[in-house]
Amino acid sequence: MTPALVQKFVDEIYTPEATLYLLLDPLADCASDDPLHIEALRQTLGDDALTRVWRPDLEHTPHACPVLVTLASPGARPSERLLSLSAQRVNEDATRSRRYVCGWLSSSVTTAAFSAHLIALGHLPMVQGTQFFPVYEPLRLELLAGTLKQAEQGFWWPIQHWLFPMSSGTSSVISSYPHASVVPRPLAGEVQQEVVLVSTLLATWRRALSLPLTFAPARWTGATTLPPHAAAKAHYQIHQARQLGLKSHHDIITLAMHCLLLDLRLHEHARVRALIDQAARGTASLSTLLAPCNDNSWQRIVTDLSHAGAYP
Repeated sequence: MTPALVQKFVDEIYTPEATLYLLLDPLADCASDDPLHIEALRQTLGDDALTRVWRPDLEHTPHACPVLVTLASPGARPSERLLSLSAQRVNEDATRSRRYVCGWLSSSVTTAAFSAHLIALGHLPMVQGTQFFPVYEPLRLELLAGTLKQAEQGFWWPIQHWLFPMSSGTSSVISSYPHASVVPRPLAGEVQQEVVLVSTLLATWRRALSLPLTFAPARWTGATTLPPHAAAKAHYQIHQARQLGLKSHHDIITLAMHCLLLDLRLHEHARVRALIDQAARGTASLSTLLAPCNDNSWQRIVTDLSHAGAYP
């Protein structure tokens, strides 16, 4: 995320007849002397520019609720300094588990209605009923957006545009339009339930890519920190590991990382599948069972998968 990219969003996507907001999450760390600290912004912009977004699960700790910061009212221009500082903060938080800046948003409805809608977005259908998730958090937002089809973009309205940071190290813009009410499928809530494990896998993946691994033919080598749709890819690996019978978070991360670095079909190899089955039965942890495999072993396994396909 660069100041230039945020400025481009303001210049080319944000419409001046709407209000432009910055969404901040106080649950993330922010030093008291940081110009983006809530109290610093109150001094800079005034009380009227700050609006708490009341989370139903944080009613006893209101100071922990997110804050909508009005950067520009209709017809006004936002502060280039605040746009730049917020973009820089996104980069500082890139490897942290919680982000302070949740994005830049625009809407033409009142701030109160907009705030209420941000919370309404988080009430997702589950098999056992509706459950609230703070989907304004960038990772949760990325996962939620990935479960919606193109024809379901009316779900976001009256949010007109939302620029937010992605787990790959890039950014994305959600654009919406007035549409009939859209109710997400239960899949949306199921994915949200895995967000902690997804975050752990993404962090492990980033660390692994910084290591001088001697054999990792499937490792990401692109210009971004992680590949496009990294959060969705991480969730798929977790779902797949659970389908194979793994329950331990350590085992799930172990299998996912081996697949992401060696071969996405690794679990289809007879030798690897047998070890996965042992771990699923609780014989030993998957990392212990895979420990005897050295680079030569993995090369043979990957070659088997590449040339002969998976064994039955």
